[in-house]
Order: sequence, then structure tokens, then C-alpha cells
Amino acid sequence: MTETALPQPSNASTSSSGSHPVWQPVLLRSLVTVAFGLVTVFWGNPGTVGLCVSVALYFLALAASHYWVLRTLALPRGDSRRMAITGAAGLLAVAAVAVAVSQSAVVTAWLAGAALAVMGAVELFAGLRKRAEGESRPPLRGDWIISGALGLGTGLVLPFVAAAGPHAILGVLGGGALMTGALWTLSALTLRHDGSKAKTA
Repeated sequence: MTETALPQPSNASTSSSGSHPVWQPVLLRSLVTVAFGLVTVFWGNPGTVGLCVSVALYFLALAASHYWVLRTLALPRGDSRRMAITGAAGLLAVAAVAVAVSQSAVVTAWLAGAALAVMGAVELFAGLRKRAEGESRPPLRGDWIISGALGLGTGLVLPFVAAAGPHAILGVLGGGALMTGALWTLSALTLRHDGSKAKTA
């Protein structure tokens, strides 16, 4: 899952120039996705309003966690991964507002699908991007690839269930969130463990 390059400094995979280690924003993302996934499992009749409000809140929290991860990784300003993920996170926030205003299950499915597909494609790009000479391997490379594939798949499926109603839309979103949440929980725990080992080394 989480990959740490050997030539990096001992704390490169778990901290940045800021005061927070990387595992903290990664854990926030995992908690956000798992919580949303569990809500969709136990919410039997969300209705259109419940669908729109829950998706809007989920996307806003998800966008915030992406921004925190990027800030903690402290990628250079001109880094293509930073610019791509920042743009995709902004799209999540815009989609959240549009979904909340629309109060439409069909619009929610299409907007959420588009935003998740773009974010998934961006994460795939971030994970698969060829490193420049002398550039260290990003600690989230493997996680970005898997998460990107899950997000892209969820986003592409959503428009096909748009007419099935709020419960079906939340079911697809929640299923993807639970799988992604499990991935990022494991990633956060791995990063925290690696950071603890680096401190005691």
C-alpha cells in the first residue's frame, strides 16, 4: 500500500515542513469516507433532500482532507500533482454546492459521478506520474493508484443508477466510500507505524 523510498530522509514519508505528519490528514480522509459509507448502509430511506445534503457534506469534507494532505506533503508549487489534486478538490467543493442547491437525485448522480471520476483520474495520474531525475518517490503513490481506480469506477457507475432513486445512488457512493476508507485507514496506520520506527531509529 503506502510506499516509502529508501533513499529518503527517515521522516520524509510521514512528515513535511509543517507541524503535522502525513498520517493525520490521511486518517481524516479515511474517517470521512468510512463515516459516510456507514451512514449509507444504515440509512434506509434518505429521500432526495437527505441524499443531496449528505453528498454535499461528504464532498466538502473530502475536499478539505485533500487540501490538508497536499499542505502536509508540501509539494513544490509547480508540481503537476499538486496542481491537479488542488483543481480536482476544488471541483469536489463546487459539486457539493451545486448538489445542495439542485435538490435533484438525477443531478446529484451526474455531478457526483463527474467529480469523483475526475478526482479518481487525477489520483491515478499522481500515482503513475513518472518521477523526475533525483525526485523521491511520494509516500502515497500506491494508495493514490488504488484510490484513484476506485474513485474513477464509482464515478463512472453513478450516472447509470441516476434514475433508480436516492437509495441506489447512496448505495453506490457508500460502497465506494467504504472500500476507499478501508484503504486510507490502512495507509494512515502504516504511515504512523513507519514514523514511530523512524523516531526510534
